[in-house]
Amino acid sequence: MELAFQRWGKSLPNSPEKTRILLLHGMGGTGLLWRPIGAVLEDDFDLLSPDQRGHGKSWVKGPTIASYSPLDYAQDLLETLQSQDFKPCYIIGHSMGVRSACALAHLKPDWVRGLILVDLGMDGLAGGGLGEGLARFIRVLPSEFASREAARTFMAQNCPDPSIAQYLMAVSVPRPAEQGGGITFPFDHDALLRTIDQARGVSIRPWVQEAAGRAIPILLLRGEKSLVWPKAQYDLERSQFKDSPNVRFEEVHGAGHGLPFEKRAEFISLIRDFTGQ
Repeated sequence: MELAFQRWGKSLPNSPEKTRILLLHGMGGTGLLWRPIGAVLEDDFDLLSPDQRGHGKSWVKGPTIASYSPLDYAQDLLETLQSQDFKPCYIIGHSMGVRSACALAHLKPDWVRGLILVDLGMDGLAGGGLGEGLARFIRVLPSEFASREAARTFMAQNCPDPSIAQYLMAVSVPRPAEQGGGITFPFDHDALLRTIDQARGVSIRPWVQEAAGRAIPILLLRGEKSLVWPKAQYDLERSQFKDSPNVRFEEVHGAGHGLPFEKRAEFISLIRDFTGQ
């Protein structure tokens, strides 16, 4: 399906074409989450930031779509990029968006100029670090809260990672007063559980290897304090790709899983360096 999206910095007619970047949010997020980063980059880049299936305005309320595999997410992106003639492009994927990015590169490598993959391991339900803990948390997460304070208290008591709690609070949306106020979340809970379940047994390693073999440059970033991509797994993956000239690993000091937002200036600098702009 074609996705709802935000677009910033679109090239004007009769002006030089800007370098295109596709921004992919993590599980539970929306394209708007990238707006602070887009605001800095939009003068120099053409940016497309979709709501992935089951999220934001790409969530059609009613019967839940059955399939939420990484390839399903990638097929949505393929159709959206085709519709907007947004190719070739660099792809930045955060968390769940890493799987979508790698699956898209697998389906349409000629559309991909480079991959920046942020804080997700190559195996496991949540990149290897949180495992079933994240699924348990999503199962008990209420769809709405009477206040932001109540939501923060719940997150502190139940969320397996403070960075994920902060991320969910950032994407939360206020409910109208006539509906009782408080906050809700812009995603389908069942879609998130299906996404986690259908990631079981999926490794992105073959897709990363495939992209590297096609000379697509790849930058893998880990937050130094990340619980999602444990240090031991990060070091193991880096050692396995040490002979690949197109793959680079880098840790960002002081960052957790929310690396792009916790270390915004440093992250933007990495984007500019990677794209040569």
